[in-house]
Parts: sequence; structure tokens; C-alpha cells
Amino acid sequence: MRLLLFAAASALFALPAAAQPPRGAPPPRPSDEIRSYAPAVDRATDAFLDIDLGPLLDAVDPYRRHGPRTLRDMARRDDPDFDRRLRASIYGNAAAMGRVADAVAAAEPALRQAADQIQRGMAAAIDSAHAGPPPPDDEYGPPPPRGDEYGPPPPPPPGDVDDDWDQDADDDPPPPEPEPN
Repeated sequence: MRLLLFAAASALFALPAAAQPPRGAPPPRPSDEIRSYAPAVDRATDAFLDIDLGPLLDAVDPYRRHGPRTLRDMARRDDPDFDRRLRASIYGNAAAMGRVADAVAAAEPALRQAADQIQRGMAAAIDSAHAGPPPPDDEYGPPPPRGDEYGPPPPPPPGDVDDDWDQDADDDPPPPEPEPN
């Protein structure tokens, strides 16, 4: 059994190497490559859903009668259309991921150019930081105001409830104290 699982896993990983296009042919679009994996994912999912859970269920609760014994049977019990929905989800998600991969591939030159520009800008900033002493403080202008230099806060809008109970002298009760644990 282990040999069979090992052979199946090896074949699954060898599929991309065997599916390479001939030399000189244009490279496949990313969406085509991603969609080509959907049947393998479908078969692997089928194999996973057909695992017999009976021994595990019997070990967990030996005195109870167990109904469906595979994950597929359990899923079909709640959703009779489970298999169709699962396949639609696998192939639909593969198509959506393919569209995203095509969009990223189309944007790749612009993304590379932006990354190169960022790299050049960062290198220039680092080089200028190591070039000499920083400019004197007066070249930067005055420091920003701090504390109460901004002035008092604006008044509340008309009709606003007075919720500053701790700053005025009216009869607002303080909030309740939290209960000790």
C-alpha cells in the first residue's frame, strides 16, 4: 500500500516535467498551466474523500453504530449535490487562479520596473546618508508646534451631549466602577 501511495505521489510530481512544451514553441500562458493541474487535484480529492474512516470511528466510539464511513458519504448525507459542487469548485477556482496569474504575468514588466526604481532610490538615499554630515537644523525649518501651542479644542457641534463629565462642574455622575474579579 505504501509503495502504491509513493508511486502515485511520484507520478503527480513528475507530471509538470513530462508536460513541457517542445523547444521553440511559445511558452504556455500561466492560466493554461494552472488549469492543467485541476484534473490532478480532482483525482487527489476523490482519493482523499474515499478513505474509509470506519476503523477510526470504531476506535473513538466502539459502542455506537456509525453511519457513512467515508468523507464523501458524510458530505453526501448533508448535500446530495456534493460531487457536482466539489468539481465546480475545483475547476472554477483553477480558472479564477489562472486569470489572476495571467494578470500578474501581464503586469510583471511594470512591477519589475517599479521594483528597480525603488531599489535605485533606496541605494541613492543610503549613499547620500553616508556622504557627509547631516545639514544643520536651520535648513529643515522650525520644529512643529508641541503641546498646547495648537490652542484649545473646538467646541462641540450644536446638540451634542455633554460627555466630558470629568472636566466640568455640572451634575453628571461618574461612570460605574468595574466589578472586581
